[in-house]
This record gives sequence, structure tokens and C-alpha cells, in this order.
Amino acid sequence: AYMLRHSGARMALAQPEALDELRAAADEAGLATTAVRDVGDHLRGRRRPWSYGAAQQPDEAAAFAVVYTSGTTGRPKASRVVHRCSVHSAMSYVEVVGLAGDDRTAVLFPLYYISGLHAHVLPMMLVGGCSVLVADASAHEFVTLLARERITWMYTVPSMWQLLLREDGFTASVLPDLRRGAFGGSPFPPAMLDSIRQRLPRLRLTDIYGLSETHSPATMLRDEEFATKRGSVGRPLPCMEAKIIDDAGQEVPAGEPGELLLRGSLVTTGYDGDEEATRAAIRAGWLHTGDLARLDRDGYVFILDRKKDMITRGGNKIFSVEVEQLLLTHPGVADVAVFGIPDPIAFEAVAAYVVPMPGAQLTRRDVQRWVAERMSDYAVPRQVRVVDEIPRNRTGKILKTDLRRRLLDELGHPRRAAEGGDHQG
Repeated sequence: AYMLRHSGARMALAQPEALDELRAAADEAGLATTAVRDVGDHLRGRRRPWSYGAAQQPDEAAAFAVVYTSGTTGRPKASRVVHRCSVHSAMSYVEVVGLAGDDRTAVLFPLYYISGLHAHVLPMMLVGGCSVLVADASAHEFVTLLARERITWMYTVPSMWQLLLREDGFTASVLPDLRRGAFGGSPFPPAMLDSIRQRLPRLRLTDIYGLSETHSPATMLRDEEFATKRGSVGRPLPCMEAKIIDDAGQEVPAGEPGELLLRGSLVTTGYDGDEEATRAAIRAGWLHTGDLARLDRDGYVFILDRKKDMITRGGNKIFSVEVEQLLLTHPGVADVAVFGIPDPIAFEAVAAYVVPMPGAQLTRRDVQRWVAERMSDYAVPRQVRVVDEIPRNRTGKILKTDLRRRLLDELGHPRRAAEGGDHQG
């Protein structure tokens, strides 16, 4: 309802199974029920020619849609989707991933997510390839579709890759056409990467970092760079620049942490209906991502944390992503989420939720010992929970706010957050 009201929508389209929910939201937003229609009924039989005259050519700086950001806190913002940015995004996927007219892609992302359109549909339109739209699918169903549709290019979140690896059919013999794959949104466990190499030795992988505000990509790490730049999300795309600044807004030397800023032809013109948020996010042409990162001397970006998720303990800064990446090297850890909770003495304590590998036995002591032997004492998780699953949104982002609230509710009071605990569930 908020998005319908905020965007000023005059019509809302949905698949039949979502119509009742959409009608309820439309009613709450003040949109007439007659304006809610089945997407098939609305589009069936309509045809538009590919060619157009000069009068119909859009301004390349004009927005043709908005995508509501999938932030894990607060109201989503309506990031403008701009003609120029979209074309440059599609061209970046074509050139860096190496897509061509004989490629076929399975669009697992919903089309209302920025990567559904920009990583799949638009690149295939540019090269003359084929896009296969996928409804919500289990890992087993997705493997069956990959084989049946002879998919050559797939892109999904690390948690889906993990589920796919549990399927016997996720192999080169069953999927001989699959030659390009990508992931992004969260750290990728080294053991999972090794498993993919064994199962699909011909598959060329790409690690992609980006935001709704960059029309999907901003940096890419190519397959041949994985070994030498492990943990990096790659270099900025040819149409993008990156720099790191400190809290005073000054650029920092190579290797030093700070906030990642991006500039280039993929950056949106702003948030529709929210000039204040636009001015806060885009200053002098630079998009302030809110991500803490470092740039090495070769220009490769290493994401450390969300700025709001950085943990401060006794004056020491702890980047949750670094602790997560370390824990993912433990042979018994399949997935992990690290975040800060209040500590009455040291300001914050580190907490970790971990998912064990099938058959593995993990304890709080195992997790703490693994970190203590490889990082400073202040980075060792004081609270550890061994769970079956880490909650994520549809783009693979960990719902750390939910985990933090769950843990603090369990502890009863924030001031008890640094006490010990060893729970499984």
C-alpha cells in the first residue's frame, strides 16, 4: 500500500495468484479496485513496433520506472530507473560476462528487482538471446528447468547456490549448456566455490556487487581473478569510478577502510519524491553507498560491512563481514551472520548465528576458538547460536535487525547481551 500511494500509481498489474493481496493494498492506498488488473488480460494482444520516430525517442536522462530499495530497515526509497543507466548496465553485463546471441538465461529474480531486468532481460534483448521467466522455484525445480531450457547464463544469491549444490542433478553431465554463472549480495563460502568448481568445471563465475541505485552492477570480479583476489568483489566497471572516504569526507590511502563512494553512468538521478534523501545520498556526483570497504593498490574493492552494522567494542572497530568470511572457512560452517549487540562495559559485543554443514557438530566453543586463533580477542563472538537457517530477504541480504531483536528478546534485556550462551535450534 505504501508503494502504491507513494508512487502515485494509477494502475496495478499482478499475476492471478497475487490479485487478492494487491486489491487489498490498492484499497488501503485509495486506488480504485477497477485499476487492479490481471497482467495477462492487460497485455494480451498488444503489439508495439520496435522502430520509433525521433519524436518518440526518450530523453536518455529520463526515468521510466522506480524500484523500491530492499533496505532491511526503515521505509524503502523509490530509486529512479533511468534510460541511460539501464542501457549501460545491460552493456556492462554483455561485455564483462561475455554474453552473446546464443545465450539463454533463467530469470530467477522477480522483475520488480533491479537485477531481474538489468542482468537478464535487457542484456538478452541487446544480444538477441532468450530470457526464460521463472516463478518461485525450489532448488530441485530450478535444476530441472536449467536442463530442460538449456540455460547458459544464471545469476542468483549465494544461499540458492548452496541449495543447488545439494541436488544430484547440479552437475556438468546434466547441465552441459550452463557455462556462465554469477552471485552477489553476501559472502560466498570458499568451500562452496570449490564444490562448484568440482561439479561444473567449465562454468565461468562472476562475483557482482551493486545496488538498486547503480542499476544492478557497480563492480565485478571475473573468474580468472578469484584465486588472486579472494574476498574482493572486483574492480569498478569501465563506466564507473570508486573511492573510499573517512568520516571527515577525505579520501583515504589504498588499503585503509572507509565508506565506499561510486560515480559513473550507472548511478541513478535520485529517489523519486524524496529530494532530501537524494541530496544525502548523491553529493557532487558521488553516490554514498553506506557500505564500508577498502580499495587495494590494484583498484579492487573489498566490502567490509554496512556502515550501520560496524561493531565497536572497547574502541576497536570490527567489520562483521570479515568475521563472517573467516567463519565460512571453518569446514563445519555452511552459513553465518555476525552483528553487534549492546554491552554494558565495552559498548558492543559480537554475536554470531551459524548454520552447520550437514552432519557437522558445532558448539559455541568451536566458533569462538576458530575466531580467537585467527583474529584479535575483541572480535570473538560473545554470543553464539547454532541454527538451521539464516533469515534473508529475496535479494539474499541477511535480516540482521530481525536476528538482533530475536537475540535481545531471548536475553531479556540488552544489558545481559554480553553474557555467555550456547544454544542450538
